[in-house]
Amino acid sequence: MKLKEIKVEKLFGIFNHHIKLNNDSRITIIIGENGLGKTVLLEMIEAFFKERYFYFNNVDFESMTFKFDDDITWVLKKDLIKEDLPILNLIQINKNKKEFKPHRLNNFQARDIEMLTRRISRQIPSLSRIGPRAWEDRRTGNIIHQDELLFKYSDYIPNDIYLNNQETPKWFKDRHDSIKISLIETQRLISLEEREEKTHKKTVEKYSMELTKIIKSCLTESTELSSKLDRTYPNRLVNRLKKISNVTDKDLNQELLRLEKKRELLDTVGLIEIEKDSNILEIDNPQDVIRDVLMLYVEDSFKKIEIFDKIATKIETFLDIINRRFKHKKLHIDKENGFLFISTVIFDKEGVAQIIPVTKLSSGEQNELVLFYLLLFKTEANSLILIDEPEVSLHISWQNCFIEDLKQITMLNNLDVIIATHSPDIISNNWNLKVELKGLE
Repeated sequence: MKLKEIKVEKLFGIFNHHIKLNNDSRITIIIGENGLGKTVLLEMIEAFFKERYFYFNNVDFESMTFKFDDDITWVLKKDLIKEDLPILNLIQINKNKKEFKPHRLNNFQARDIEMLTRRISRQIPSLSRIGPRAWEDRRTGNIIHQDELLFKYSDYIPNDIYLNNQETPKWFKDRHDSIKISLIETQRLISLEEREEKTHKKTVEKYSMELTKIIKSCLTESTELSSKLDRTYPNRLVNRLKKISNVTDKDLNQELLRLEKKRELLDTVGLIEIEKDSNILEIDNPQDVIRDVLMLYVEDSFKKIEIFDKIATKIETFLDIINRRFKHKKLHIDKENGFLFISTVIFDKEGVAQIIPVTKLSSGEQNELVLFYLLLFKTEANSLILIDEPEVSLHISWQNCFIEDLKQITMLNNLDVIIATHSPDIISNNWNLKVELKGLE
């Protein structure tokens, strides 16, 4: 199931916004003047489906409606009780009306949040504060926001202060958990750079090293499979030779060519290295036994490199997008060093091209690198991706081709996307995808 429409009534007490998602094209572009709540709207969607209900404490709105493509509708309202303590009330509208209160506070005021977060972090040694509303779990490296911290570690909060004492109904949990949401914020470089005082590592460096781990994991898996196939190869070959061969010269040479092309792709994207003069030659009129030996070799070779299929396609797309944009440098993927930028204009005395550290890229280049890395390597299939102001620090020519590249990624990773933007250059020729937020007329 997918979201089909999202409505917010009386956002900031005044604005009514209705967004119909473009589920066919899979991309919806939200535009509107400053102050209408584009960013807040994205944050509200993420907060609800990530169970960060504390976010709604400080958002003034009357109701938020989620309509799904199976015609089920959820209406979320924030009711106020004494001392302005919020209760989130969710109603499911279909044949049988259902109701659930996913967020409730007892004897609690906003000023107590700081006290509670300090209390939790003191009791959990692995948590380290990295900002006014964010902590890092040193065991996993995950960033935990304030509202998430309060929910995740609610056992550390006395029951007389905080209590969500309702059992989550199955009708709510099943649907809620099926909607996967990921928000790419405007400050995508700063969010992790806030930790520099501790780690001295920027986002681009972190993702560069993360990619090497992904590649090495695939290499390990491939090596293990290779060992298994090599051990069983003699027996499998003998069993094959006992049967009448049905392998033709044409079949064999087609498969040898296909294997070579696939290996060349993996070499191009930095996953394997092909030795010079390693190309497999076309075989002319081989004996049946040679056909069978070579065909089994080809089949095993495909199994060994199939492990790289998904990551290879993503890296190929990543390289294509970045290298079409960046000038005077070319991105390569190195299994040891991750992002490897090589100058196309600066050479040393021996004629060797200069290597450019990722931290020396411009802010626009780093933003583009991080944005497309997140979209390609950090999103889960069938997710709804929320992107806030993708135009940040980007040249106009980069903005013009953003949506077309995004279409390619949505198909590759099976994603739906909502974009909030101020830039007509991001929209380019895709005005049919836009939904305009209106103020008071």
